[in-house]
Amino acid sequence: MQKERLALNHALMIEMVRSNGVQDSEFLQMLENGNSAGFERFGEGIPDWQTLIDFYNGDPDKLRNAIQTGYRITFLTKGALKSLLGIKFGLERDVAFRDGGYYLDQVKLSGNQLKELKEIISANWEIIEENQNDSMYELRIALINPPGE
Repeated sequence: MQKERLALNHALMIEMVRSNGVQDSEFLQMLENGNSAGFERFGEGIPDWQTLIDFYNGDPDKLRNAIQTGYRITFLTKGALKSLLGIKFGLERDVAFRDGGYYLDQVKLSGNQLKELKEIISANWEIIEENQNDSMYELRIALINPPGE
């Protein structure tokens, strides 16, 4: 089955909920209930939690599939990529990796995390495996076709 394509804000809100240990079934029930106040314990939505509820109400199958079977982000800026790495994998922004301008360097992920990142990252980024030590991979994540090239 093909992954659902999602805007960044929807993907980040999914990961904010998941990072708090919420199971898919509970998450979907919360969306069906439509009460944005129930999401406030996960932080501020992007731009707010009602946006995610409205998206779900507009196309419940799309968001249900994205939550249950996976998604691919349609487009990522470098700042958004940093946010994604922080929310999804707990990598501290500008500490757990080096910003090289049109790439992020020294990103360390486990094999499972690398697999997950490859499944969701937008097509404007390339993941380059540089080193593997034990079960950790050191990566460079580079912008494809950066300006001026």
